[in-house]
Amino acid sequence: MTDMKLLSQANILVKNKDFKSAEKIYLELLAKNMNDDIVQSFLGRLYILQQKYIPAERILTQAYNKRKSAPTTASLALAKYMLKKYDEAVILYEELFKYDKDSPKIFERIIKSFRALKMYNFSHAYAQKLFSIHPNEEFSMFALTQSYMDTGDIKKAEEMCAKTIKAYPNSAEIWIIAGTLQEFTDCNEELAQECYRTAIDNGSKSAYYHLAVSLQKTGQFKEAETMYKKMIELIPQDEYSQASLGTLYLLQKNIKEGYKYFTKREKSKEIYSLKNQWDGKNYLDETLLLYCDQGLGDSIQFIRYLPYLTDKFKNISVLSRSECIELFEKNYKQLNNVKFYQKLSDIDDYDRYVLNSELPYYLDIDFDNIPFRQGYFLSDEHKTKLFKEKYFNTDKLKIGLCWQAGAVGMKGAIHRTIHIDYFEKILGIKNVQFYSFQLKDIFNTYSKYPNIISLENELNNFDDTAALMKNLDIMITVDTACLHLAGALGIKTFLLLPYCAEWRWFNNDKRTEWYESVEIFKQKERRDWFIETDEIAKRIEELINVK
Repeated sequence: MTDMKLLSQANILVKNKDFKSAEKIYLELLAKNMNDDIVQSFLGRLYILQQKYIPAERILTQAYNKRKSAPTTASLALAKYMLKKYDEAVILYEELFKYDKDSPKIFERIIKSFRALKMYNFSHAYAQKLFSIHPNEEFSMFALTQSYMDTGDIKKAEEMCAKTIKAYPNSAEIWIIAGTLQEFTDCNEELAQECYRTAIDNGSKSAYYHLAVSLQKTGQFKEAETMYKKMIELIPQDEYSQASLGTLYLLQKNIKEGYKYFTKREKSKEIYSLKNQWDGKNYLDETLLLYCDQGLGDSIQFIRYLPYLTDKFKNISVLSRSECIELFEKNYKQLNNVKFYQKLSDIDDYDRYVLNSELPYYLDIDFDNIPFRQGYFLSDEHKTKLFKEKYFNTDKLKIGLCWQAGAVGMKGAIHRTIHIDYFEKILGIKNVQFYSFQLKDIFNTYSKYPNIISLENELNNFDDTAALMKNLDIMITVDTACLHLAGALGIKTFLLLPYCAEWRWFNNDKRTEWYESVEIFKQKERRDWFIETDEIAKRIEELINVK
């Protein structure tokens, strides 16, 4: 039975913030009865006050398994939330509705958890329900605005944002949403920056990050650097600010400072589980795990550095996505000490690891000396011939098209995807056969152009895609994996690059250090692509006349 006198004494100590003495009493009580769920619950809550979420989760789980009281459930939910175990936190928060079905705080945690899990339809449903119960509360209005934006209903997001600003003009969070809407729907970076500054004036710390990103996109690098550093000063643990500052330095070809911060970016749980990061030195008796992180385009772009590793290790195990394996194996079959894998569990052992996107740093190869610019992949000759007979047996100019990037979310959709109707002038050129390399047409509109042959059913992996692509005269693409594959194959490529391009393009607007065969058409008007597609149409007509 719980010693209530001692328990009360410990609780008073907690109120007086004498956490060390309180913990000592709780532990003494548990030494007498290790299964006392009441004491376990109080100890867990003490750990939360001290931001010791791992021991809090452990002791609160024990208490919860014995008795699911409201305080224990709420505390355990918070511990899991702070440990970013959002799926488990949601379940616990939903349990709390039986104690308070209309609690705004419970709704808030659930909505934020689903957003962290990128389950936007669920967060939207809860935001709608919260708004129906508490229509005039600040977070209710903000959450509904945000959820409309997350689910792509921009018109409703704008309407709700205006209502929220009118009701809560000093709300920092809604001004961030307002800035985001300006940034990604109207491409009005200047007005977005004013919104972010208003958020800062109203006490927001995270607005420094949003302001920095927008300043970077408009080429104001020095001001962006200042804002990133201010954000890091205010929230040192924020991974996005650290990584973004890194990309700002990388964009300016400052490898040393760039990777210093870029390596701090958020990574997958599997990457965090890896052991013993490579330091760039030779280890001739060891095995290196080369982990292809980030997107498919990154895997293709940075695999070029693989040959520089072979004389530094006895063996190299390359872990890559399944779509790349066949292409990589065929093109690097001459490297006798290299093997490719799709799953980490298939790799028996390794001594050190490195992420492929960090190879320029650890190999000490700067961006003015990028290797294999002329190309480093060959297509499968047999497949290439078969595809030629099936699709490319024509005297017309053969042009491939890719207009949608693989990135998810609004940023990707707005900046790295264009509507196929921008190609209308290009598609009207005679004596050209066009081919779609689009895996999924999110706008479902290319079918109205009968002179496009879809190759979607043949795009099983990048080895197949390479064999198809090798039959082209020109590839026209946005910034996606198709671009990197075309460049690696040495195919003449026209890249449609947004005004706010990623760091890897170094603010270039004509050519790129990565691929000699790629010509850049960088967006001049932020809201459309007419200038760039008109330029490409003229180039194609010139090529036809020469041919």
